[in-house]
Amino acid sequence: MRRWQALWSVGLALAIGCEAPNLAAAASEPPRVVVEQTIQQVLDTLEQNAAVIDDNPDAVEALVADIVLPRFDFELMSRFVLGQHWRQADSAQREAFTAAFRDLLVRTYISAIDEYSGEDVQIPAQRIPDDADRVSVQTEIVRPDGPSIPVAYALFLRDEQWKVFDVTVEGVSLVQNYRAQFSDIVRADGLDELIERVSAGVIGDQP
Repeated sequence: MRRWQALWSVGLALAIGCEAPNLAAAASEPPRVVVEQTIQQVLDTLEQNAAVIDDNPDAVEALVADIVLPRFDFELMSRFVLGQHWRQADSAQREAFTAAFRDLLVRTYISAIDEYSGEDVQIPAQRIPDDADRVSVQTEIVRPDGPSIPVAYALFLRDEQWKVFDVTVEGVSLVQNYRAQFSDIVRADGLDELIERVSAGVIGDQP
């Protein structure tokens, strides 16, 4: 499962080399077009910058932080991941968890670069209502040596920007997977302990 949870981040989030204006330009496009264009930028950039990435792994984190993070709503994802524990948390705990969870996903994206081995990504034909403000865009990771891997991106429209708030790989929701794992820790040890462990990177990288 870890390999394909890494690949969903390659599929959409690792827009390495994209310039910030492209994000604004994509905002007016339908969500399917946003995903399709971003995936192509990802695949092209990974190929073009393979040597740079190999020689300077530290540069990847800066690229992820500067370019990738605006594509996600980490506060909304954090709310969904914590569930009832978010409602019980104070503002400082919410802020700390959101930052820790964001950093966890950044680590996942960086790992995805090592996992990526040239798989193609396709977007099957699908109908998405023009007036929707929350949609799911279906994609497939095409493997040369096995069946395709279905990956669905859940996006919502806020301030004319489509934001990702969940990703489902082979029927397994990223948010729901983390939610079950983190809920057990909160019930056993408390929210502050969860935040500390996620911040330290001792849990979560293999949900």
